[in-house]
Amino acid sequence: ARPVAAADDGPGSVLVMMCDGLGHGPLASRAGELAVEAFLGSTAGEPDEVLRLLHAALRGGRGAAVGIARLDLATRRVRFCGAGNISAYVIGEGRRRSLGSAPGIVGHQLPRLRVFEEVMAGVDGTLVLHSDGLTSRWEPNDFPGLFALAPLTVAGQIFNQAAVRRDDGGVVVVRVP
Repeated sequence: ARPVAAADDGPGSVLVMMCDGLGHGPLASRAGELAVEAFLGSTAGEPDEVLRLLHAALRGGRGAAVGIARLDLATRRVRFCGAGNISAYVIGEGRRRSLGSAPGIVGHQLPRLRVFEEVMAGVDGTLVLHSDGLTSRWEPNDFPGLFALAPLTVAGQIFNQAAVRRDDGGVVVVRVP
């Protein structure tokens, strides 16, 4: 299971987290639970600030790969910061734009953080975050009409088509109305 959390970040914005605890089993699960607790308890508004807080909260445990996205609903801007193998994409107008995630382990070795920014263009503007339990080889054009459907349907279809059968995986999909 992959911890996913969202938090109201004030009027007109939302923070989203995708976390993958290192390894498998109870210790990996505990890393995810600690990340969710720290994320929901954070008052930081920027993705890199939140990631630094999570790094402190996960010290001494298994650690995790974590991606944090902040969506500004009015401007349709996405700001993303990640450490570890969390994939982040902005989908819009039939194409996929990658948001980078730095190598590292939240709770152990946090790299120099970088925040990436993109605009969610078009009526199909969608943010997709997923763990390494899904291959990154999928493209929006592989799924004609999918990104006009409900985010849960989009997540299920991407998971069904891109899941790596020998690993656990998680995906979160967010669309700005």
